[in-house]
Amino acid sequence: MGNLSGGPAVIATFIYQRDNLVGENIVIGGEEGHHIARVMRLKSGDQVRLIDGQGTAHTCEIGDIKGDQVVCRIIKTTRFSGEPSIKLTLAVALSEAAKFKTIIEKGTEVGVSKFIPLYSEKSKINLSASAIVKRKMSRWQRIATAAAKQSGRSVIPTIDQPEEFSAFIKRCNPEVSCLFHSPSQMSLTDLVSKTSDLNEVVSIIGPESGFSPTEIELAGSNQVAVVSLGDRILRTETAGVVIPSLIIYLRDAVKKIA
Repeated sequence: MGNLSGGPAVIATFIYQRDNLVGENIVIGGEEGHHIARVMRLKSGDQVRLIDGQGTAHTCEIGDIKGDQVVCRIIKTTRFSGEPSIKLTLAVALSEAAKFKTIIEKGTEVGVSKFIPLYSEKSKINLSASAIVKRKMSRWQRIATAAAKQSGRSVIPTIDQPEEFSAFIKRCNPEVSCLFHSPSQMSLTDLVSKTSDLNEVVSIIGPESGFSPTEIELAGSNQVAVVSLGDRILRTETAGVVIPSLIIYLRDAVKKIA
């Protein structure tokens, strides 16, 4: 199917390394080159979108294909296409691993820039063994990369090593950080208004059974705002998608009005 201008449509997004940039061409090999040439069987003249995962995106036309090596000619370059106006970090207290995978996938699609898995008092999962953490981290990063490509982003979110809630909350910048827990006097719209001049927000979400009273008190003692979403209680994987979606949408709306 062609695009509205009558030219070929961009078929898919792939990752390139900056070392692969040669003049006006990008040479794609390895797994991405194999996917282009062997899996999708794209041909010379087809258009693809190549991203470096750090904000640069190129619309390219495929030229020569030799085995798994694909030469792509740059047609157009953009910066931070598909990215929200705010950098949003999502810190999530771990419960079940499957739920965190869902949060990474869907959170990436809606615009999260960084994920931080946390161990909280009520977490139901323990990734303290280094081999397990390494395996999970690799899998989580692959999920984020695939979701970024699928959703048309130009930045691939990063995923930090899991850490204890108490250590994390103590190093948080209270000016940009907020913890979601009910009841609270601060609403989401209050938060958006409070952070309207900021380029960054850190949102902290609890496990299935919520944060403990000790953890809420620790957040307050470190001047981290506690925010409520209202009377309804959301599951962790639901909150992990709804909260960043609302913050990004409301911030983008405020920016357009301003």
